[in-house]
Amino acid sequence: MKEFEVSRFANFFMIGIDHSTSDVSIREQFSLSEEKAQELIAEYQAAGGDGIMVLSTCNRTELYAFASCPRDLIALFCKHSGNERSLFEAHQQIKQNREAIDHLFRVGSGLESKILGDFEIIGQVKKAYQISKELEAHNAFLDRLVNNAVQCSKRVKNETKLSTGAASVAFAAVLQLKDYLKTKSAPMVLLYGMGKMGRTTCENLVNQTGIKDITLINRTEEKAIRLADKFGLKHLDLGHLADGLDAADVVIVATGADKPTVHLSDFKSTKPRLILDLSMPRNVNKDLYQDPHYKVIDIDHLSEVAEESIRNRQSQIPLAENIINEKIGDFYEWLESRRVAPTLQALRTKMDSWKEKEIKNIQKKYPEMPLEQAEEFAAQILNRITGQFARQLKSGQNLNSDLRTIHHIFEL
Repeated sequence: MKEFEVSRFANFFMIGIDHSTSDVSIREQFSLSEEKAQELIAEYQAAGGDGIMVLSTCNRTELYAFASCPRDLIALFCKHSGNERSLFEAHQQIKQNREAIDHLFRVGSGLESKILGDFEIIGQVKKAYQISKELEAHNAFLDRLVNNAVQCSKRVKNETKLSTGAASVAFAAVLQLKDYLKTKSAPMVLLYGMGKMGRTTCENLVNQTGIKDITLINRTEEKAIRLADKFGLKHLDLGHLADGLDAADVVIVATGADKPTVHLSDFKSTKPRLILDLSMPRNVNKDLYQDPHYKVIDIDHLSEVAEESIRNRQSQIPLAENIINEKIGDFYEWLESRRVAPTLQALRTKMDSWKEKEIKNIQKKYPEMPLEQAEEFAAQILNRITGQFARQLKSGQNLNSDLRTIHHIFEL
């Protein structure tokens, strides 16, 4: 009987590009849309591939797949992302078998995220696998692997503090705003500046605070319009900056100017305001720091908050790794059981055939013995024998050799 095989190929690989080896200008070249990922999967299947998942996010694009060697996977990746192999090789990540499995668990548990403890990635892993399932490009190995990685991610999130606190300046600003919401539940927020910091802060505001009254303003108005349309927010042109500032309860400044762009004189009313300056150099004039009506928090303070959170998160890494190692152990235990099961089934079938012959012989010699009693007695013996084989196989160090020996001895 044929032993369990996870794939007709010899190895399981992860090949890809991520933030640890490449900046955004490289990563965006290797990014794969859902349509392109489906085309890549279809070509992999047409070439005889039997298990693949394509994970493409802003920080990584990775292929998890079975192959004889990574060369064919790299060729597929470069073809469908439209890149030369030389560019991939300059930034490549390639992991094989155990390392590839470990990597997926670490990715799903937030240990490989650009911001340590970012668990958004596990939803993207589940979505990537769902696409593979819909295209029938999955197998039992991938199904169990992803399922265990998802369970692992949940445990790390619930049993450690890996995702607590503000691990970025933009998120630290949002936490400051959440504190402010305790005293004013529905503030008017003005976000000034649509660079990378401003865009990230805007997304965090929308996703994390529930604030409805947010107005965007930017030197290049088109950027403010695009982001406002994306999130259903309001926008102002730069000519109405003073009006927007004066109306706001919270002002977030993320401009990239080399001198202050927001001054005390821009405000007509003196109501209390929270001002968050995310710019470097600071873009909020010093006169606002000195006025008691304004609580101004600059990027240094927010950076200290973020750095402390990162230190706290880093202290949780050993706890997270213990959970990961435990769940990887569960996965390998399942994998070994799948390899052992066909042999045990074949062994039991063989012994059952022997049992039937021997029961017939016993009935001839001892016709007074009830058939049910003879069968029960024989079944107990076979259960003990096959149970002992199962325990030894699952705990043995030389499984492949042990399986071959059993097949040879019992002519399976």
